[in-house]
Amino acid sequence: MKVLVYHKIHDKTQFEKQIKFLKRSYNIIDPTCLEDHLCHGKSLPENSLMITFDDGDSTLYKNAFPVLKRENIPAIIFVITNLIGTNEPFWWDELEYLLGEEEGNNKVWEVKTWPNKKRVQYLQELRSKSNKEQYKYPQLSIQELKEMQHANILIANHTHTHPMLDKCEEDELEEELFNSTEKLKERKFNYQYFAYPNGNYSERAEKKLVQHGIKYSFLFDHKINTGKLNPLRISRLKVNDNTPIWKLKFILSGWHSRVLPVTRTLGKLRR
Repeated sequence: MKVLVYHKIHDKTQFEKQIKFLKRSYNIIDPTCLEDHLCHGKSLPENSLMITFDDGDSTLYKNAFPVLKRENIPAIIFVITNLIGTNEPFWWDELEYLLGEEEGNNKVWEVKTWPNKKRVQYLQELRSKSNKEQYKYPQLSIQELKEMQHANILIANHTHTHPMLDKCEEDELEEELFNSTEKLKERKFNYQYFAYPNGNYSERAEKKLVQHGIKYSFLFDHKINTGKLNPLRISRLKVNDNTPIWKLKFILSGWHSRVLPVTRTLGKLRR
């Protein structure tokens, strides 16, 4: 089984081309099919594929949802529960806004390696020292999420505030997962499907997921699932809305996953 993960969808035309190609080439399955396979031993369809989106950006409703609905394509959107219905930005976008695009982008990658408490404190200090106006970014509303849910789009769990779970202490893990699962239950969304923020997996976090009733969790490792599927470590392939079809085919072939580590290593050697 292959699983794709998108984030923001700005290029609606190219995204529609991708979806039409995927619909012709694969059996696009919904979570029910995955559950039947993992819980009841039913075989997955040949060339099975799942489509997922991380973060729940507002462009999904504007640009992705009309295409998915028209083509009758199921998908999963993993949402950050404390952002639903707000004008609060994603923390990494806010960091870029406060520091400037180039410096901010580099800093985001550094901050993701810090202990979570240090990350939270750093952002608080940046906000307090900045002379810029507060950065506002309209997030998906409950009504928009409900509308997508009624059209076979599963609304699922991506934590409460999007920390790196492998950088969280025990109390932070508990708070994140308790808040996200409760918010999703309250709004009648699906808390049992989960995607690791930034793909930062840890065994300690996995144990905490199980304690909170999460049955299926998705990585961000740019790999194809082979052999027996582990429901708590489902691999995904990263794609963008502007990925050309030739490259999408290359990614889905599995070769891109093999070549990527080599190109990254060569890039580091050239610096």
